[in-house]
Amino acid sequence: MLSLVLLAILVVAKERSRKIPAVPPREGCIFCHEETTDPDPSHPVEAFGCHTCHLGNAYSNEKERAHVALVKNPGDLRVVGQTCGKPLCHAGVADRVKNSVMATNRGILAALGNHWPGASGISGKEITDLLGRWEPHGLGEDYFRKMCGGCHLWKPRGDRPGEVGLRGGGCSDCHVPDAPELRGSGAQVVQHGVTLRHPSITTRIPSENCVKCHNRSARIGLSYFGRFESAGYGTPYEGGELSRRRLSGRRFFLELPADVHSRKADLDCIDCHTATGVMGDGVRHDKMVSQVDITCEACHLPEMKTAGAQADQARRLTALNRKIPPNHGSPVGWTKKGTPVYNLRQEAGKLILYRKRDGKPFEMDPSRMEAPHHGLPGHERVSCQACHSAWMPQCYGCHLAYRLDEFQRDWLTGGQIRGRWKETRSFMRFSKPALGVRSPERIYPVAPCQVFFSCFDEQGSPRPDRRFQVLSLGAFDPHTTSKKSRDCLECHGDPKVLGLGSGILHRKGHRPSLRPTYGSKGSGLNLSVPLDGFTAMGRGNRVASAAGDPRPFDDAEIRRILDAGACAGCHRRYDDPIYRDFPRSKSRFAGGEDLPCLR
Repeated sequence: MLSLVLLAILVVAKERSRKIPAVPPREGCIFCHEETTDPDPSHPVEAFGCHTCHLGNAYSNEKERAHVALVKNPGDLRVVGQTCGKPLCHAGVADRVKNSVMATNRGILAALGNHWPGASGISGKEITDLLGRWEPHGLGEDYFRKMCGGCHLWKPRGDRPGEVGLRGGGCSDCHVPDAPELRGSGAQVVQHGVTLRHPSITTRIPSENCVKCHNRSARIGLSYFGRFESAGYGTPYEGGELSRRRLSGRRFFLELPADVHSRKADLDCIDCHTATGVMGDGVRHDKMVSQVDITCEACHLPEMKTAGAQADQARRLTALNRKIPPNHGSPVGWTKKGTPVYNLRQEAGKLILYRKRDGKPFEMDPSRMEAPHHGLPGHERVSCQACHSAWMPQCYGCHLAYRLDEFQRDWLTGGQIRGRWKETRSFMRFSKPALGVRSPERIYPVAPCQVFFSCFDEQGSPRPDRRFQVLSLGAFDPHTTSKKSRDCLECHGDPKVLGLGSGILHRKGHRPSLRPTYGSKGSGLNLSVPLDGFTAMGRGNRVASAAGDPRPFDDAEIRRILDAGACAGCHRRYDDPIYRDFPRSKSRFAGGEDLPCLR
């Protein structure tokens, strides 16, 4: 009886010590997390509570029961249909994100499937097709799982320490800034009554959130800020030691001129890239270029509009930004897919670009197509990037060793499976971006990807029968834009820019020929072109690009380019009369006797 009395007294005392609200809260979460900060003014805790986004049991005041089925990261694509993407929230947007190339990785898988021998089985596949597998199907998929699979939106956020743990997490990958105190940890568990600092969410996405993934492969996230990843030698040395300029993964970098948009206006990635281009348009694209929405012309040769549903969308996006001044009917820019560039406006007869981070205005100087340098006959196919890209990372030797006597982590399963990849690079270059042709027949900067593959069996012995080498081209905006364009002779007289490799051009009879600077004879690499070349005149297209896109210049194109180069040394002005009808000028030169340049 005494024990029962003491137990009853203890239960009553415990119940009286609990702080029970006089009026029951809307959900039990608020009872404990009453001092939680708002993640964003558009998602106040007072209005949304916690359960709306984080699920769990909203009807309990006890931690264990309240946290049943709790979701730490509502942006995770595995649950986003019940959280961010639920009806009345962002349903349409969440579905678009799932179809985006950053979620599907269809572009990377298609590239491997189209270029690597025996890897065609992964073409047309995407991340969700591979997540349920525990063993890779073929060499291409194995490489993707162990070397590429750590960057996609299905990856859980915070699953590992360091930069890798910051990647992934669905919607949160972009919209939750990676504050140092919150990296990989999310909101901290606190005691009752203590203020909980909720991770912030924002539409003003900082560039750091982009660069954590976009610092490999094309490396545009590095190039934009003037960083070129060097070959790993740690040069230039500082005080006799390796350079202190280091990236994640113990990589070194050199400091080069940053993109003019970064150098002059300190613009973030989102100042150009739109929601449609980043989160997708709902279509599953096999290439990033098909999803990207923004073009140089959207801001520098803009078409301004004021009416329609897009204008309403522009006003909503401006309101969500909360830094850019409200738009009271001013025309805004538009992308090729009809997305409003809401931070580009025409006000008081001026073209103004507002920086999304803080609303700072910049007056634009629009380009003019009638200008001689933009309207030059024969340059109709030339992209803005072909002339205005100052430099571009180029790797002419990617050496892959695959060892079946070792194990490596599979990014998709987290397990260690047989087969370890070791990647080394040689002949890294950054100057004079080469040019090629990208669909739809546009001249664009291209970067070669030359892979030399070797294999070692379970006993560590080399397998010569499994060796292969393959060369493919990637065409992309290097994000190293310069206001000053490249010199005419750099394109019309430099063989490296044409994809032939560095060297001296001369003529053998009526045909141009190259004396290469970096000849491949004696290299032991079985190459038919110079070490820094990817095509040759009269030898056809040696690049194994899917469906020829992108492709090198063909013989006829190279000859036309070089023909103009023969005149560009003296005729340096874009408005020179000989360029108004260059085929006619060339014909006259071939048969004329009264030309000053022949004397």
